[in-house]
Amino acid sequence: MQNAHFTLDNVFVPAENRLEKAKDWKGANVALEFSRFYVAWMGVGLAVGAYEAALKYCLTRKQFGKPIAKFQLI
Repeated sequence: MQNAHFTLDNVFVPAENRLEKAKDWKGANVALEFSRFYVAWMGVGLAVGAYEAALKYCLTRKQFGKPIAKFQLI
């Protein structure tokens, strides 16, 4: 998610185009706050998926007729 700082100076918005209850950017901040959690957990999910794929590959791969890894719970 890209974040940016922007400033609006000397901007005219006609009364009919204004949002009556919008006084600040709280709504946008809430959306950004929750999207950061989503992005973080998406990274964790991708890492777990990569680990599981690598583990499956290692457990099924054979080299010189022998498996290259054995799964063992510690």
